[in-house]
Amino acid sequence: MKDSNELLWDGCTNHSKLSVVAQVFTIKSDHRLSEAGYDKIIEWARSILPEENRLKENFYAAKSMMKPLHLGYQKIDMCPNFCLLYYLENGELTKCTICGHSRYKPRTGRGKTLVAYKKLRYFPITLTLQRLFMSPRTAEHMTWHQSHDAVDGVMVILLTAKHGNTLTVCILTNAISRS
Repeated sequence: MKDSNELLWDGCTNHSKLSVVAQVFTIKSDHRLSEAGYDKIIEWARSILPEENRLKENFYAAKSMMKPLHLGYQKIDMCPNFCLLYYLENGELTKCTICGHSRYKPRTGRGKTLVAYKKLRYFPITLTLQRLFMSPRTAEHMTWHQSHDAVDGVMVILLTAKHGNTLTVCILTNAISRS
């Protein structure tokens, strides 16, 4: 995706368009901001950035930039007592077959839509893994354990750290004591 390589402005050395949008999306999610709150943060950020910046101007534009990454999720209704997912063969049920709890909240007023008591958000991992393996740099790290021999009783952890412009790869080994 070209947005991951396009710098935020000419001369910017540490942020791409995609990295900034992803960071602000994370702030929006962590602090439960509305779309209007997101837009205010972007408006403020654009006011202090150089005029030739390439930061998307609002939530809608940023969301449309992220759409090709397929980072969506699937909402699945579930029993509030965590007994059952209303999915596949249970998708049409209106009451939990285990505890008997209703799937939907009682309707108030003239509301026509049914609202589930609890929803599960399922993030498919397949596309994420495929994207990680598309990059030779991340694919090398993803396959490190397969390409190196395991020693029984020794735990091996691959760590990568960046200090300035230097990338350091450390391999930590720790003997596992068996009691």
